[in-house]
Amino acid sequence: MDNSSSTPLTKDSLRLMIAESMGLEPDLLPSDDEDLIDHGLHSVAVMQVVSRCHRHGIEAAFPELIAEPTVDGWWRLLSAGRPAADR
Repeated sequence: MDNSSSTPLTKDSLRLMIAESMGLEPDLLPSDDEDLIDHGLHSVAVMQVVSRCHRHGIEAAFPELIAEPTVDGWWRLLSAGRPAADR
């Protein structure tokens, strides 16, 4: 995955980012509403996602992400304030 800031963040690219950080194939990522911690998410993986988000120019913070560890939750947090076309 290209992690440059010129690549827009989409929900699909977020899923890929999470899967890569968790060491999973994208098709093995749990449903968007499932708790990622229950599926092996750990603090290092969360920090990797935070770092990748920063490379996209998106503010992300560990405490916010860990408080709602689902793809849907992270997408709500990370896409807030972005134009609807980017969601």
